[in-house]
Amino acid sequence: MLTVLAACAAPGGGRAQVAAGDAEGLMAAAETDLASGAPDDARQWLTGVRSEALDPAQRARLRLLRAEILLAEDRPIEALQALPLAVELRDWPELMLRGEADRAQVLFRIGDTVGATRMLVAREKALADPAQVQANRELLWSGLATADLDVALSSRLVKADPVTRGWIEFATISRSIWLDARDRQARLARWRADFPDHPAEALGAQAEAAAPRARGELRALALLLPLSGPHAAAAEAVRDGFFAAWYGARGMLPTTPAVRLYDTGTTPDTLLAAYRAALDDGAEFLVGPLTREDVTALANSGRLPVPVLALNYLDSPAPFNLYQWGLAPEDEARQAAEHAIAARQVRAVALVPEGDWGERVLRAFQERFEALGGRLLAAGSYAPSERDYSAPIESLLELHASEERHRALTNVLGARTQFQPRRRDDLDLVFIAARAEQARLLGPQLRFHRTGELPIYATAAIYDGDAPAADLAGLRFCDMPWMMSPDGDAAALRSQLRAMFPSRPKEHARLLALGHDAYTLVQLIERGQLQPGSFFPAVSGTLSLRPDGVIARRLSCAEIRGGGLKALELPLAAR
Repeated sequence: MLTVLAACAAPGGGRAQVAAGDAEGLMAAAETDLASGAPDDARQWLTGVRSEALDPAQRARLRLLRAEILLAEDRPIEALQALPLAVELRDWPELMLRGEADRAQVLFRIGDTVGATRMLVAREKALADPAQVQANRELLWSGLATADLDVALSSRLVKADPVTRGWIEFATISRSIWLDARDRQARLARWRADFPDHPAEALGAQAEAAAPRARGELRALALLLPLSGPHAAAAEAVRDGFFAAWYGARGMLPTTPAVRLYDTGTTPDTLLAAYRAALDDGAEFLVGPLTREDVTALANSGRLPVPVLALNYLDSPAPFNLYQWGLAPEDEARQAAEHAIAARQVRAVALVPEGDWGERVLRAFQERFEALGGRLLAAGSYAPSERDYSAPIESLLELHASEERHRALTNVLGARTQFQPRRRDDLDLVFIAARAEQARLLGPQLRFHRTGELPIYATAAIYDGDAPAADLAGLRFCDMPWMMSPDGDAAALRSQLRAMFPSRPKEHARLLALGHDAYTLVQLIERGQLQPGSFFPAVSGTLSLRPDGVIARRLSCAEIRGGGLKALELPLAAR
């Protein structure tokens, strides 16, 4: 008989030989490559494993391995579906513990921070070896270091056990950069009083060491905005929000930087002239420009001698000293995708307006949705100027196929029959990109075409901050706290700025928030407080810095219901 041999990593370097039929050896080789960060190689090893020849424990181990490979490839939904259930692992305690660790990592990835933490807290109770306990806590802490901690309004956190709540609240203190050293110490003291002898206490020194360290104070700021031309009204709203934050911060810091305003005009030449004037006037930090075209022109102009907080995004890597931040509708589309995936809604269709805006939003939704394991089954477009969207909706929902089947049946029977068209039955959700006017037409038309109880996710442009129209009922969207919060600091500030600038149109409300948070971000960046892994709860969202200099926004999601908004919480992940 011919024996086929394969090579696997061996201790001390080199490759060892494993017979193709040696399931234990092949799985061990896959685990070695997986641990070294090579999921493709690990998958190759498993092609030689014949599952029908395995005993039950080996089959469970194989399923765990396949799920772990998917997790390493950042495909958490597929990993969750591949993982054996706890009841299937109960006869093998070691595999049970391994499966719980895998499941917790999946839950962290899909945004179920409470569920992931609770799972690892429960897992620790089954560990007797101190080294295993420490490894479990390190796994938990590493998950919390990058997890979504925007759970302050989550009823699930309030209902969680004290150990779980203690871990999440401790991570929130450690990663929150709005706290100065004194406030951080006070919060940690309260945390210790609320959670005495909590296992996270050993990490206290690390959290205290992460307290912000003051740097030199900023003295001169430049604000570069297109105050003339077609974007002037938007620029004025950003300006108003920026100066409202500047005035509000006076007296709270040792020094208040002087701010000069520069009109970037309508061409790359006028932009660069304003930029050079700001540098000549001694600006130490620049905020702007506002449009994507101007940000691109500035990025291509050469070395940036001072930090720049651009209020839009590049389509290419940013140069040194350029931070990118804005109110991209792509953020809303990606987080709608994330929320749907976390709710186990993995099959979608999308309907977007014709043109660049719709294409960008659709691309953002599809890329994020499919990266997390979802499938976009179909996408269509509509003309925003039209009022009847029946044709694209019927095509998207495949209602025409139902009608064709009915016609064929009528021809066979030779008689007319009662008929109601049925939409395709393989959907979990519909995603639409729309502004308020189109959404008021799309919502009722989608329901008329038998979307039934399907969740319909939309972009935040459907909502202007006031009581939503009845036609929008049932639509879900993700938006900034500035627009969503019925009370609290964000709502109070929104009301204050509306009173200060009553002539600003409602559609510019988010631009006021953009300007307001831009000033705060400058302070955080200048002091070195905004670091990858930290976050800041601002009125435009929970902000965090990515390694590439992009400042990401975590938004809140809600459903329009009963003339108002109902916050959407992630469902309890399946165990």
